Amino acid sequence: MSSGMRSGSLETASLNAKKGGRRFSCPPGTVLDNAVLVRRPPFTQVAFDELHLKSEDEDGKSIAERIKNRCSCSTQKIFKFLSGYLPIVKVVRYYNFKDFFVTDLLAGITIGILHIPQALAFGLLTSVKVENGLYTSVWPVILYVLFGTSAHVSMGTSAVICIVTAAVVDRQADIFKEMNAHLLSNSTIGNETLRWEDIPEFMDYKEATAMGISFFTGLILIVMGLLKLGFITAYLSDSFFSAFTSGAGVHIATSQIPAILGLKVPRYGGMFKIVKTYGAIFGAITGVNVASLIIALCAAVAILFVKDYLNEKLKGKIPIPIPIELFVVIVATLVSYFVGMADLWGVAIVSSIPNTIPPPVIPSFDGVDTYIVDCFVLAILIFANTIAMAKICAKRHNYEVDDSQELLAYGMCNFVSSFLRCFPSAVAPPRSMVASTMNTKTTICGIFSAALLILLILVMSALFEPLPKAALAAIIVVSLKGLFMQLKDCVKFWKVNKIDFVIWFFTLVSVVFLDIDFGLGIGVIVSLITVVFQAQFARGYRVGKTMKDVTLVEHKRYADSMEISGIRIYRFHSNLFFANAEIFRTALYRATVNPRKLLKFIKKQERKNKKEGKKQTVTTESYTLKPEAKTHIDIPGITVNGNEKETQDISTIANGRQNVKRVDSSSSNGSAGRNSLVGIENAAFQNKDVGSVTTLDIPYEYNLNKRNMSVATISSFTSMDDSIDPEDGQEMVTDAKIRRMRRVHHIIIDFSTVNYMDISGANVISHIYKEYAHVNIKVFITNICYDVRQTMHFAGVFEIIPQEHIFVDVLDAIAVAKLEMVVPIPEEGLEDFSYEEAAEDKYVTHIG
Repeated sequence: MSSGMRSGSLETASLNAKKGGRRFSCPPGTVLDNAVLVRRPPFTQVAFDELHLKSEDEDGKSIAERIKNRCSCSTQKIFKFLSGYLPIVKVVRYYNFKDFFVTDLLAGITIGILHIPQALAFGLLTSVKVENGLYTSVWPVILYVLFGTSAHVSMGTSAVICIVTAAVVDRQADIFKEMNAHLLSNSTIGNETLRWEDIPEFMDYKEATAMGISFFTGLILIVMGLLKLGFITAYLSDSFFSAFTSGAGVHIATSQIPAILGLKVPRYGGMFKIVKTYGAIFGAITGVNVASLIIALCAAVAILFVKDYLNEKLKGKIPIPIPIELFVVIVATLVSYFVGMADLWGVAIVSSIPNTIPPPVIPSFDGVDTYIVDCFVLAILIFANTIAMAKICAKRHNYEVDDSQELLAYGMCNFVSSFLRCFPSAVAPPRSMVASTMNTKTTICGIFSAALLILLILVMSALFEPLPKAALAAIIVVSLKGLFMQLKDCVKFWKVNKIDFVIWFFTLVSVVFLDIDFGLGIGVIVSLITVVFQAQFARGYRVGKTMKDVTLVEHKRYADSMEISGIRIYRFHSNLFFANAEIFRTALYRATVNPRKLLKFIKKQERKNKKEGKKQTVTTESYTLKPEAKTHIDIPGITVNGNEKETQDISTIANGRQNVKRVDSSSSNGSAGRNSLVGIENAAFQNKDVGSVTTLDIPYEYNLNKRNMSVATISSFTSMDDSIDPEDGQEMVTDAKIRRMRRVHHIIIDFSTVNYMDISGANVISHIYKEYAHVNIKVFITNICYDVRQTMHFAGVFEIIPQEHIFVDVLDAIAVAKLEMVVPIPEEGLEDFSYEEAAEDKYVTHIG
């Protein structure tokens, strides 16, 4: 399908298909080869369930047997339990050294090489020490090897998670500054006052805060895993994640601009920090360090050239992509060391990096009450991003990942590593894609990545001390290319769904101009509000049948759609609950017949006639009942009795016509076929209590084959003459209006799209039935799923609505409605709604 077809409307696609002759969706073949023919009697839901519903205890086990199976123990169950919570056990047990080791080794080393520049850069991005980035690239990787289930997920530093963590760290740092202002005033080098980042106590505090954030984030993830709460991320839409990550990308790029320009500006936290940061940058723009800018530009150009051109051109010709970021780090370090950029041109460098692995320490919980909500947000982001990447790789390599175990794995990666001076960790998509490209076999490849990083820390960390921070900033900014490209998604969201665009717009604007945490909260709130609006704007429509294909369609959208005279079918496209129950009733009345309005018209016309001294006449067609010409019809769940010796059997509904055959009533006691409406040989339709049988007399001259079809649209009932009655200022009542409304004798409600109903929805259904019964209009309900039927049962709906009015399918309800004779509304004596009926058991009536 072309892009033009995709971008156009459904109507355009349909017209294009018609222009090409036979519709492209219709399979080839003759009419007899592919015709859809349904040949069975109409079924009520009760009759159908009695025939086909599976009993609850069928093929089931007793409670004792289930408890016995749960409590039994075997070697296999122990291994399954242990490997479920510690997947490395299963990996080691079935590890094929000959086939897996070399691949895992090469992939582990390659991913470790990619870790190095990102560890150095993202340590600075998180607003902590450089070495914290190195530690976060070691311990979470090892922990994921033990608890993770995806061979291709590369845990460690992640740009989005780092910038969210940095926002919290900087906010807490502002509190530290206010409480310890004396540290800055007492710290000088010569005549120059130091920045806060040059004070060891300040950086130690930021490190401790990042460790505390990791601790509680991991704890939340573990609890979510144990409670199997991974479904929470389903409430965050794609438009929300797209806007949030793009907005976070703007913050990340902004935080790196001072390093690229070689400027020393303070780090701001809280609302409007991005505005404050750019204000500080422009205020110090005259102090740009040209050497730093040149280093950043050269690094960025080299990375873009290799990643976007050279690697793509050499794909398939070399085993792994060129690790250009590592080469940029090495070259920039060497040039800075031999030229002496720090001393000669004042280029900011990484400076000292410890060459030891620090012992575990207990994280600081100072100020946890102010950032615990941020930890929950981080937990959601870590799980959503990482599990999405894990499932992409799993689909690519044909294996499954366990969502609950992955939650536990991410939790352990953050919880345990918080004792080892790490900040929150998550997946890094570029590293994971490399692992997928190299066809990594098992999670053991992470051992080799961690070993390379440990070797770097212990042996080679001092070699990176001359590394210019501008080069690391360039690596970070270039890695944001994908996030900035996401900004184009706004066009797609606008075209596909305006609600998605609203979520995207508010999330992006609030993230960028307020702050990341505020933006995330606003985005979630807007997302939830749109869910409420969707319930409020839930729509339904009248259903008609196409004249040729006998397909049920939205009546007003298809030119050849017709409605059966006297029957209105309504389908509601939403679940039915407290938020939209009244909306459903209003929409149903507007689209079909409003029983309140009809009763009001009749009573008003009655008063008018009495006032004029006239006898009210029946304005609809009245059928004369002939006892000697009654028809006897048996339908599964509905029995219609009479004295006629012959009966008409509608067994097929096809192409808008009923195939009617005459059946001798003397042979209806089981001699008729399975597809006949009479003589069904089943207990569901036998031995019915005569007192509970629904009886309906159909006049002989009522021709079932000549029901008139109506091409009236929804405006038939909503666009009536709204002229004002000069006597009372209300709507004018005429015989024509009443005649049009009384023409409808059946309302069929299709619940095929309703999969949830609460007590409010169930009550509304009951009240709708009562209101229509007041004006002698029958209500049939079809396509009710089992769970909704259970709700309706316990809510007492079926005590009000007879089970004979609940059908398996719309066609079943149509078949019965076409057989049932319309009972004319009595000429006089229609009662108004009683107080109990009007109150509908509302809570307000119980208030003293």
